[in-house]
Amino acid sequence: MLKRILITGASGFVGSHVLRAFRDIFSSAEIMGVGRRASSNVPDGVSYESLDLVDPAAVAQRIGDFQPTEVLHLAAESSIVRADRSRFHTWRINCGALYNLIDAIERTGVNCTFTFVSSSEVYGRAFLDQCPATERTVPQPMNAYAHSKWLGEQLLVRSTEGTCLKPVVLRPFNHIGPGQDLAFAIASFAHQIALIEAGLCPPFVQVGNLSAQRDFLDVSDVVDAYIKIFQCADTFDGPQTFNICSGQPRSIESMLMALRRLSRVAFEIRPDLARTRRSDVPLAFGDARHLRQATGWAPKIDRMTSLARILDDARMRVSCIRS
Repeated sequence: MLKRILITGASGFVGSHVLRAFRDIFSSAEIMGVGRRASSNVPDGVSYESLDLVDPAAVAQRIGDFQPTEVLHLAAESSIVRADRSRFHTWRINCGALYNLIDAIERTGVNCTFTFVSSSEVYGRAFLDQCPATERTVPQPMNAYAHSKWLGEQLLVRSTEGTCLKPVVLRPFNHIGPGQDLAFAIASFAHQIALIEAGLCPPFVQVGNLSAQRDFLDVSDVVDAYIKIFQCADTFDGPQTFNICSGQPRSIESMLMALRRLSRVAFEIRPDLARTRRSDVPLAFGDARHLRQATGWAPKIDRMTSLARILDDARMRVSCIRS
């Protein structure tokens, strides 16, 4: 049977990487990306449409026409800070859109593997034990974003029992890469360095809390995990939940120091109170053994390669601004 793969959030940071990779791997499948805004970066062989996922009628029509056999649901408000500032909007996007998709797909009656991209943030206070989180670790979300993702997981798993949907929940840890929103620390550091190199701002990088340790992955490794999960989904017995992580925590300071080594110019590091947010979780990392055993996945991109790609992308974007 022809695979029909629907990717939501396709115009976002991860979604743009997913479209290209899925097009290459699932070349015989019909792939559609949907996003909140128009996109000019759609690869050949992939269709794309703007779609408001919180509009149930629009979702029902699009799903009814396409009738997906696989869904990768990436669309979300992904910034913790923005989510806390606008909680109603966060719940509306992160849960309302999910409900509309589930309801529309159930109405088609077509068997569909629904892969919901949740977040390691659902573990929350459980990280205070300073042990790697496994899928059996009880979630204890600490912010609006994490609460919305945890509710989304439960909504998917509980509402699809006995239906045409097979639920798969993914909990990726901190991922970085070219094109990430500047609200995220590593992307912000790289952007500031690129501006300094171009002579567009003074030689100092403004930072928030650098002491927190996180489990960083290159976005290419995360997308590779998504691919392997799609390739192995037929072998899964019942609902599945997978961590996507390296298992190796690194401090934000160490990531900045690595970027400093890659920089073409010297710069100072200056704390900025506006960027400083006390981390309630000083150490957060995970265990991906379940994913490795189920799919054979393992991260491949080393830290310096990942950071070099991010900085090169930031330089290109700054160059475009100048021109």
